[in-house]
Amino acid sequence: MLCALPLCLVVGAFVACDGGNTDIVVPNTDLSGLFENGKGVESDFESGIIEVPAGLDSLVIEDVSSLGGAQCYLALDNDLVDPEIDWDSPVEDGTVLDLDGSDFVNIVVLDSNSQIVKVWQIVAREESSSSVKSSSSSKAKSSSSEKSSSSKKEESSSSAESSSSEESSSSEESSSSEEPLSSEEAESSSSEIPESSSAEESSSSEESSSSAESSSCVEESSSSETPASSANVAVKLSELSVAKGTVTVKDSFVYVEVPYGSDLSKVALLPLDTVNDLRRPVEMEFADDEGTVATYSVVAGVQLPGSNFNARDDFWATTSDAMATKKTAAAITVSSSANLEFDGGTATITTREVEGSLVIIDGSWKMAGGFYFSGEYAGETALDIYEQGYTSGTPSTGDSYIANDMTFGKPFTARPTAFTVKYSYIHKANTSTQYPQKSLVYVMLVGKNGKVVATGAFSDSESADMVTRRVKLSYGKDPFGLLDGGYAVAEGLTLGKGDEDVTAIHVMFASSAYAHVVCGGTAGNSGKYRGGENSALVLDDFKLEYLEE
Repeated sequence: MLCALPLCLVVGAFVACDGGNTDIVVPNTDLSGLFENGKGVESDFESGIIEVPAGLDSLVIEDVSSLGGAQCYLALDNDLVDPEIDWDSPVEDGTVLDLDGSDFVNIVVLDSNSQIVKVWQIVAREESSSSVKSSSSSKAKSSSSEKSSSSKKEESSSSAESSSSEESSSSEESSSSEEPLSSEEAESSSSEIPESSSAEESSSSEESSSSAESSSCVEESSSSETPASSANVAVKLSELSVAKGTVTVKDSFVYVEVPYGSDLSKVALLPLDTVNDLRRPVEMEFADDEGTVATYSVVAGVQLPGSNFNARDDFWATTSDAMATKKTAAAITVSSSANLEFDGGTATITTREVEGSLVIIDGSWKMAGGFYFSGEYAGETALDIYEQGYTSGTPSTGDSYIANDMTFGKPFTARPTAFTVKYSYIHKANTSTQYPQKSLVYVMLVGKNGKVVATGAFSDSESADMVTRRVKLSYGKDPFGLLDGGYAVAEGLTLGKGDEDVTAIHVMFASSAYAHVVCGGTAGNSGKYRGGENSALVLDDFKLEYLEE
């Protein structure tokens, strides 16, 4: 006899499908290792039953990692086909599942797209129970094709006929060459049959069970190839929404925009009851207002904080604060002025001179660009601009490579296709032919181990009135030459193939493309300047785009 218990647990796994063949890959089919008090816990993969000892009041989750990296959640109902999942209640190591006085406990196996591929039932056996697997009621709930012996022949016959009917339908969908069991074959599962007949039935049952299991997996895991399950097909595009974000439909695309910092690997697109990994586009089926069902590419993205330039944001770093902080060393006072200013919804970054003087006597001058970039800047004073890495003695009049104090990039996992910038540019020429004055705007998507996944950049060598410019991102390519052009970029970057996962985004706005190397010296050395004094880049708006044009 089986006792049902009251709680639902959701466990993540993976399913791989290849044409008509479906292989379920469950990290650990013996789930006893999942529980701290798992002694006496038995699991049968084919029947989908996990049996726990009678009188067990609770199960303690000990090692979720035993499931091979699967994720566990509580479910809110006893629906064995499409359970409602409480995504805000993950089950972690140490979680206690209360079994006392409950009606049911189920485990739902999900594929990598969070689609249901199998439902496990946790049942407790009373001491008088001879076998969990022989319960006809359990078989009816799990829709298993296995035919086990029943304590009563009438119950066995009834259960076998019901199972045969379900298996016949499933078998016809799975393979036209398979035929449903006859009533005589179904009744032969009774404990009264001869041993030889039992062996034949066992073989037949295994084949039928395998067929039914294969059919079930194909039907349920077909949503893995097209993440919208059969329950989701009827969802209309006009009904789609996402918490704290927006959903936009354009042509064959569904664009889901969520706040920066959202986990794109777990996006809950309402009213669907699953979460999806949208770090890359996913194909789903939806219906338009007329009810026509079609396949759409679902794309998720974020915008960067402070990208409207209404005010300064900590997402971005600048050299401006250091420029504005005077510092004296060895009787040499190094000073300049801030070169980042916000006004009326725009940000202006300017190339300015940094001066080193002895009391009231001018000594030397260098030219420093204005920079606003995603990352961090470690410099604190104008001396850090004038001589990056200064430790002691008279500040040097040599070149200062201030990019050494820049940490490039912020966490990012989306895959935009382009970016747009609304900006204007004031050009002031310098005299260097090797490092002429020009502005620089770039975006780089970077993966693990410094692999550059995509790049996009532009610069201006002449003044430009306020305009919106669109730059397409090139995946696996560097057409602008960012990596070897002498620009302010992170060290150790190498161009990838373009198919790598994105982990960070590097964005740079520079009033002078080469003036991260602060050059100059005493009077007469202005020819070394790598930027034109008072060249300015005015930024009004920046956006990432995610849909192909």
